[in-house]
Amino acid sequence: MATEQPQAQSIHARIAALNLGHLGRAPITATPTDHDPRQRPPPAPRSQTTNIPATLSNGHIVIDGIGNEPNGEKHNGVLPPPSITRTGQKRPLPPALPPRRQSSQPSPALPPRRSSASLQRKDSSESISSTISTVSAISGGTNGPTRTPGSRTPSMDAGRKLAPIFDQSNLPPLPPKRTPEQVAKRYQDIERSRMGLKPAKSTPKVSNMEIESPPSLPSRPHQPSPQAPARQNYSGAMRSLPPERPPALPTRSALSFGMNKVKGSGTTHGVNENPPATETSNDGPPPLPLSSKPDLSKLLATKPNPGAPPQPPSQVASPSCLCCRDFSGPDNHAAKFPRQTVPSIPWLAGQLVSPFTSPTDQARAIFAWMHHNVAYDVVGFCNNAVKPSTPANTLATGLAVCQGYANLFTAIASNAGMESLVVNGHGKGAGFSPLQPGQPIPAEYSTHAWNAVKIDNGEWKLIDSCWGAGSVCLREQTYNKRFAPRHFTMDNNEFGLRHFPSNKSLFHRTDGRQQIGWEEYILGPHGASAALPVQVYEGVAQDEGIAETKILPSTFHIPVSGPDAPRTTHFQFEKVCAHWDPILNGMGKPYSYIMQIHNADGRGGDETRVFDSNGSVWWLDVETRLLGKQGQKLSLFAVTTLGGEDARGVSVEQCRRAMGRKGWSGGGLAAWELV
Repeated sequence: MATEQPQAQSIHARIAALNLGHLGRAPITATPTDHDPRQRPPPAPRSQTTNIPATLSNGHIVIDGIGNEPNGEKHNGVLPPPSITRTGQKRPLPPALPPRRQSSQPSPALPPRRSSASLQRKDSSESISSTISTVSAISGGTNGPTRTPGSRTPSMDAGRKLAPIFDQSNLPPLPPKRTPEQVAKRYQDIERSRMGLKPAKSTPKVSNMEIESPPSLPSRPHQPSPQAPARQNYSGAMRSLPPERPPALPTRSALSFGMNKVKGSGTTHGVNENPPATETSNDGPPPLPLSSKPDLSKLLATKPNPGAPPQPPSQVASPSCLCCRDFSGPDNHAAKFPRQTVPSIPWLAGQLVSPFTSPTDQARAIFAWMHHNVAYDVVGFCNNAVKPSTPANTLATGLAVCQGYANLFTAIASNAGMESLVVNGHGKGAGFSPLQPGQPIPAEYSTHAWNAVKIDNGEWKLIDSCWGAGSVCLREQTYNKRFAPRHFTMDNNEFGLRHFPSNKSLFHRTDGRQQIGWEEYILGPHGASAALPVQVYEGVAQDEGIAETKILPSTFHIPVSGPDAPRTTHFQFEKVCAHWDPILNGMGKPYSYIMQIHNADGRGGDETRVFDSNGSVWWLDVETRLLGKQGQKLSLFAVTTLGGEDARGVSVEQCRRAMGRKGWSGGGLAAWELV
C-alpha cells in the first residue's frame, strides 16, 4: 500500500498549524521535560456546567448547552435529555485523539521568533490580535454563554508590564495647604469673575445684510392754535376729537389759597376754575382777600335774641355725659344673675364686671343688679325695727334699708377691684318736708347712706343705689320697685341738693367749690326766702329725661295778684342733657305736653294749652290773669293717650287739633299753686 506523501505547505499555513497545536497547552517554561515535545499532551480536566459547556474542536468553537443546537441526534423529532453535571462532579474526559502518522520527511523549520520589543502597539487604529482574542470575538457573536480558556501563551503577555512596587518614601510631596486668607481670597476671585459675566442669548444665524435707514421727515410747521382734527369713523361720518387737556397746574403753596381770590368765583380744592377775564397789573398791590371777610349775618345769628324761642343745641353726644350714655349692655347683663343663684359675693363681683373694661360700666352693672335683687325693708323701717345688717345678710334675705344697700354695693365693688366708699349723712328722702317760713334751721343730723365710686378717668362719682331701686310710700307703707337711673347719672352738684355728707371731704363737687354749708343745703337753692320748690313727679320726669332742676317757674307758688304778679308767666322745661335720645335712652318717642288753665277773666271753664317744642326744650307763655284765682293749682301733663291710642310721637300741631275733639289721658310732670 503506497503511503501518502506529505504536501509542501506555505509559511502562513505552517504558522497557523503551529498556533493551533499550542492551544490548550501549558505555558512554555525553561524547565526541561521528560516526554517528547512533539507528542501532544492530553488536555487538562476542567469542571464544566450545563450553562458553560463550550469546548474547542479543530480550531472551531462548539457550544453545548441551552440556547444552541444540541449535540445528539433526534429520535422521532424528540431530543434526548440533556446531560447534567452537578457542581463538584468531574466531567468525563473526551476520547483520545488518534495517533499522528509518522512522516519520513523532517518538519519544516519555523521562522525565527520576533522579540517582544517588536510587538509594541503602533500609533494607529490597528492592533496585533492573538488567537485568543479571535476566539473571544467569535464567542461574543454567538447566542449562548462564552468562556475563555484557562491557559495563556507567552505571546499574550509579551506587551504587558507590571506596576512598580509601592514605596511610600518615593511618593512626590503634597502641595502646601492653603491658609484661611488664601481660601477667602480664592472665593472672592471666583465671585468677582462671576459678576463680570454677562448673560448671552443664543440667536439664530442671520445673513449680514445692510439695511438702509429711512429718510428723515421734514420738520412740521408750528401751529399757533391747535385745533382738534376731524376723524372719520367706520361709517364714513366725520367726528371731531375732544380738545386736548391742558397740562397739570404747578403745586401751589397752602398760604396762597387765601389770597388773590375774587368773591363769587367758583373754586375747587383751592384752585380757581373760573379766573377773572382781566389780569391785574403787577405794579400795584394785590387785591384784598375778600373771601376771609366775616359775614355780618352769621355774627348776628350767634347773639342771643330774647324774643325768639330757644333753639335746640347740637345733637352730638358727649363721651363724658352719663345722662345720654347707652347703658343697655350693663343693665341687661345685671339681670342675668338672680340673687337666689349667687353662691358668694366674690363670685357675683367677678360675674358682673368681667365683660366690661370701663369702671363706669362696671359700676352701672352693680347699680342695676341692686335694683333687680334687693327690696327696701318697709316693714322694719315703719315699725322702727331695723336691725344692723351685713352684706352677706342682705344677699341672703334680699331686704335692706339705705345702709344695707350702700354696704352691699361697696362689698361687690371692692371684690371686683374697684374703689368704693360708704358715705353717711342727711338725705331729703321719704318723710322730709321743706322748712316753712319762719321755721328755725335744725341742727345737722344724719338719716341716710349712699356710695362714692371711682369711674372713668379717676373721677369720683356719687350714686344712690337705694333710691335708684325704687321708692317708698309711707302713707300706705308700700314699696314701689321702679328703676331710677337718674340717681346714677346726675352730676355731683345736683346730687348734693338732696345729699349732705357728714364727712365734708366727700362732696366731690365739679363747680370748683369744695363744700357747701348745712344752712345752704337745708334751705335749698332759693336760700333765705324759704320759697318752696316746684312740685315734680319723678315718674314722668325720669322716664322722659326731664331735668327737675330746670323746670320754670322753679318755685311752688305763682303770684297772680299784687305788685309781684308779672304780666305774663313763662313756663319752660328741658331735657336732662341736650344729647339725651328718647328712643335710645328713654321709653320711646317723646310725648306732647299740655297745661290746664282756669280762665279767671270770667269766661268760665278750663282751657287746655299745648306746649311748643324744638325737641329739646318745651315752653308756654300765658297771661297771668288767665291762669286762675288764688288757691287754685296748675298742673303740667304729658299726653300719654289720645283718642284711646298711644300718644307717643304725636306732634304739637296734631295735639292742638285733637284737643276738645278727642279724649286724652296723661301723667303729671309738675304742679304749682296760685297765690
